[in-house]
This record gives sequence, structure tokens and C-alpha cells, in this order.
Amino acid sequence: MRSLITVNTIPLSDPVLLKNALVDLNGFLSEYGLSITDKQIKRLSDARVKALRASGRIELGEGIVPVLAREFSSCLFVNENNFADVIEKLTYIFFEVKTAVCDRISDKDLVRLMKDFYENRYFGFAGNFGERDVDVLVKLIELELAGK
Repeated sequence: MRSLITVNTIPLSDPVLLKNALVDLNGFLSEYGLSITDKQIKRLSDARVKALRASGRIELGEGIVPVLAREFSSCLFVNENNFADVIEKLTYIFFEVKTAVCDRISDKDLVRLMKDFYENRYFGFAGNFGERDVDVLVKLIELELAGK
């Protein structure tokens, strides 16, 4: 049986919109002593595509990466040397959690929860985020949703 849509041919995201959004964000980031280079933009774009494929998700427009970059730019633990690495790691975590909770939390609320974890639980070490921590985030979200 032939399908009208082949999943492999659907663009999972728009790399041009992402690039433009991140380039535009550099002015804002400079207030925190941060910037994103063209090489880092390419790396973040590639990471987003990999994270989307791994989670079976798609994104429209510029997506979540600029949101993460803007939100995490004010963290005490983020600097010019680790900024792109942190955003890359958090992109994977974001999609894992969104998928696990079936989108029952808004992007904005999830990003805030992730920032709280990053700053107050891991004190800026995104490398500590692992599968167990994704599970903890999911459980916290589930408990919050159950209480509503």
C-alpha cells in the first residue's frame, strides 16, 4: 500500500528560520557576554534535527532552540565557552520530556522547569542531565497535572 506522505521526506524543521532567529538573538545575548557563531548555529541546527528524529517529533518555524538560548542566557552557570553545548544538550532533553508527557505541558512551562533544574539541582552542569533526570522531570509534570 502506498502512502500519500513519506515521513522521511517531511522537513522536521526549518533550518533557515532557526539560523535567522539565532543570528537575530545575538544582540540580546551580547548583554550577557554571549554570542552564537555560524559554526555553533549549524551544530545546533543539526542537533535539533537529530533530537526531532530521535523523539519522532516535528517542529514548525524556528522552533525551541532560540527559546532555550534566550531563557538560559541569564543563567549564572552559562558562559561563552559552554553556551552552545548547554543549549544542544537541553534541546535533546526538551524533546524527550515533551514526548514522554504527550505535550501536556506548555513549552514555556517546560523550559522554566528545565532552567530551575539546571540552576538549582545541577548548578549549571547540563552533563548531569540523564535519563533518570528526564524521568524525574516527567514525574514532576505528571504530579502537577494530576493535582490540577
